[in-house]
Amino acid sequence: GAFTGARKGGKPGYFEMADGGTLFLDEIGELPYDLQAKFLRVLQHTEFNRVGGQRFRKINVRIIAATNRDLLEMVREKSFREDLYYRLNVVPLALPPLRDRVEDIQFLVAHFLKIFNESYNMKKRFSPDVIDVFEKYTWPGNIRELRNLVERMIVMSPDDVMTRLDLPESICDSGVCGERTGISVPAIIPLKEALESVEKQLIERAYEVYPTTREMAKYLKISAPSIVRKAAKYGIKK
Repeated sequence: GAFTGARKGGKPGYFEMADGGTLFLDEIGELPYDLQAKFLRVLQHTEFNRVGGQRFRKINVRIIAATNRDLLEMVREKSFREDLYYRLNVVPLALPPLRDRVEDIQFLVAHFLKIFNESYNMKKRFSPDVIDVFEKYTWPGNIRELRNLVERMIVMSPDDVMTRLDLPESICDSGVCGERTGISVPAIIPLKEALESVEKQLIERAYEVYPTTREMAKYLKISAPSIVRKAAKYGIKK
């Protein structure tokens, strides 16, 4: 009867269910100030009282708390309890943002690619130039943003190989995509030379994006021997 929908005899909460194990509390910096005192009591006395309960229950729980806010600054601003801060700050672990660990991006992309390919029953992959863009981008939303972008591109891109052309404008507006077209001629030149210039650029791009001449031929709509012959003509190598 302590609140609407309460069960007779009480209902176990997170601390009680985590007894003998570990409880992960995300966004601990968002905990309201009045609840911080109650949380501190649980940490200090390793006991709690259910809502509407009549006795305290002992617990043995390991607490892992996480936040993306500066708790020490919040302590100075009186929006986070100082005693709770030092009670939590026993073994601090600082996780750098994604932009500061660029070497992890390709592995995270491969991980998310596997998850969403299986989820949507697809076999898509990224061209190397997309990974280059990912490694230049600052990722203000960190890993959540990367995960969401990978899923978005898998769902929205029409081809199995996702290139820079499939990147959303919000990414390219930051200046990390470079030229999105890439196919050009230097000036007004004879048509034959212009066609050869465009042909060379297309072959070069195909060699960057696709792993086999068979796939290149499929997307350029010519034969695989023609791909090899044209690549040799322009001195293009894998």
